[in-house]
Amino acid sequence: MMMEKKMAITFVSMMVLAVLSTTSNASRVNDISCLEATPLLLPCLPFVQATDDQKPSDACCSAANTIVQRATSTQNRRDLCQCFKQAAAGIGLNPEKLKQLPQLCKISLSFPIDPSVDCNT
Repeated sequence: MMMEKKMAITFVSMMVLAVLSTTSNASRVNDISCLEATPLLLPCLPFVQATDDQKPSDACCSAANTIVQRATSTQNRRDLCQCFKQAAAGIGLNPEKLKQLPQLCKISLSFPIDPSVDCNT
């Protein structure tokens, strides 16, 4: 169970990294916290841990879209990025699967999901 939580945190960190480049004038009232985002992405664990041609589930894509939509302010995206990068340190996922997720879930991002992104940019 603890490993699943760590894996979920890792995956969420990758999604948050992707959210960093989007812009919005929305209020921080609706921003999503690290604690809210983490459990949302549990359905994505089988996909991001897979080494085969598995596709993400509908539940995974729905969760990823929710996080992208709820991370409305630049500061929220930066906070989430930092939170998940710290939590994810040392836990490995399939980086190729992470990079595929936005396209497979039809999430528009301006750059690939990359664990080396600078959260402050």
